[in-house]
Amino acid sequence: MKIYAVDLGNSEIKRALIEDGKISEIKRSPTADLDNLLDEISSQDAPVALSCVRKSGGEKIKVALANKNKELIVDINSKTASPVTGFYDGIGADRIADISAAWTDYGSKRPVAVIGLGTASTITASSTAGIFKGGFITLGLGSVCATLTSALPDLPAIDPRQARSLEPGFEVYASICRGTVAAHVGIVEEWISIFRRDLGEDLYVIATGGWCELIAGYCPSIQKVDPLLTLKGIWTVAAPKLRSGG
Repeated sequence: MKIYAVDLGNSEIKRALIEDGKISEIKRSPTADLDNLLDEISSQDAPVALSCVRKSGGEKIKVALANKNKELIVDINSKTASPVTGFYDGIGADRIADISAAWTDYGSKRPVAVIGLGTASTITASSTAGIFKGGFITLGLGSVCATLTSALPDLPAIDPRQARSLEPGFEVYASICRGTVAAHVGIVEEWISIFRRDLGEDLYVIATGGWCELIAGYCPSIQKVDPLLTLKGIWTVAAPKLRSGG
């Protein structure tokens, strides 16, 4: 069984061939380039499985597939069957995919939470029973830095990768860089603390998204980093449909 998984985020669109759970041929492009990728997506031999946080982008992909009589095996949303249940209408497809993959790997033994660190920063949690237990959303680290750069035009563009450490700064740029990263670490640690009070101290926490490695390096409460979690989740949700013939 195989699918062509498409993870259309706010900033980046990832595509990959997934066969029997094995991910290969990963491609990444800016979401702004979607129009140039429609032919590639709609020309695949495998059925397409979609996680899309931009409705207009998802509609473009569906039209391109329909024009070539290509199959869309799943378009993840709150009503899509997944290992985790109880999502509210409008929850991001990527969050459904993430928690579905995380629960499949870890959640049957303990509660699990996913920290998504991309254009937005999110936490999504599930009980051991596979019931969605809510989440939080705030502006992502890169977006915060871009906002600060716009607000402080006399300073160089703020790049959080230059923080290097969370020690107090002794000049303006280091203070802003380190302070912004430290603030984000504080947000993530507090989120996890809140969910551990609700779900128990054995909560297993996985981070994903473009900033996951940077932030997880400062967050002792994050136990695993998996940049490919959304792609794995797309497979998790699509695989039962493949087995049943759609």
